[in-house]
Amino acid sequence: METPLPMFSTHPISGITYLAAYALSLFLSVVICFATIRLLKGESGLARFVRGRVHTGRREVVSFGGVAVIVSFTLTLWLVPLFFGMHPDHRSLFGAITLGTVLMFLLGIYDDLVVARPWTKLTGQLIIAIGLYQFGFHIDRIGDWGELGALSPVVTILWFVGISNSLNLIDGKDGLAGGLIFLSCLTLTLVYLERDIFEAPFLSVILAGSVFGFLLFNYPPAKIILGDTGSLPLGLLISLVTLLPLAEGFTDEIYYLLPLVTLLVPITDTLWAFFRRVRKGVSPFSRDAEHFHHRLERLGLSPTRTIFVLLGIALYFDVWSLVPVFNINLIPKFTPVFFVFILIHLAFLVSWLRKKEKEIKT
Repeated sequence: METPLPMFSTHPISGITYLAAYALSLFLSVVICFATIRLLKGESGLARFVRGRVHTGRREVVSFGGVAVIVSFTLTLWLVPLFFGMHPDHRSLFGAITLGTVLMFLLGIYDDLVVARPWTKLTGQLIIAIGLYQFGFHIDRIGDWGELGALSPVVTILWFVGISNSLNLIDGKDGLAGGLIFLSCLTLTLVYLERDIFEAPFLSVILAGSVFGFLLFNYPPAKIILGDTGSLPLGLLISLVTLLPLAEGFTDEIYYLLPLVTLLVPITDTLWAFFRRVRKGVSPFSRDAEHFHHRLERLGLSPTRTIFVLLGIALYFDVWSLVPVFNINLIPKFTPVFFVFILIHLAFLVSWLRKKEKEIKT
């Protein structure tokens, strides 16, 4: 049974409001991206300071694309309700989301400029995640399988921190992280609106507009990249979008399955990296060249083809995620069967990649 919680009650939002939110976030993102590129390629004191601190490895590319994504998202989140009117209950919700996002944004800026130690960055992420949990963003149960009880804060905080870092880790190729989030936002918006959930798709369309505006400048060959300034808060935002329906009391199994499927590529890549590094006896926070995009390039794919392959795989799983939206109540125990089905597809793709790598070595 779907019972909204008092802390996050859901209220209707008009269609024109969604369209205005997307258009405004897209416009602001494009303008801020353009201004950031011009500023950081100039000879001002700020531009020289940033170039001295942040090295992208390519003279024609600047960092801090996250400024455009996060600033355009935050401005739109507050400007659209101001002009189109929304329920007063949304203010506290948007306030919590803004605070968490801004704090993660500042942590990303610090990491880009100073190169924070892994444990320092993780501590900051944990503090932000705990704050969001205390405000009311909870994963309290898993569908009809049962209550999490004392495990609720652990699972919730792991979700926030895990997704934030997964976007940070996979942001190694132009267009990849932004493209994955854009596809995920489109899928989530479609599903949530079909099920009469209003706040989560409102966040999704704003985020989609902000990310798409950035992608216009990040498409290979990129003029600007996200940096930790963008990838960390972007990961936090998509984790908040996927968790919000649960916090509003929508506890059907689909709302637990959907985030895992739509974010399967960054989640898998992150888990693979974590266990690979632990097995080698190195820090799970260390860097290596074994992410999916690195491995595809070693197969001979160009950077652009690599991005399109990974985005194509993500889109493939996004489309499959729509199946349980319309069929989850038709087949008993549909969710575990569907999840096994997805894992089989994932195992096939990983096995294919390993097979191709062995063929090249021989």
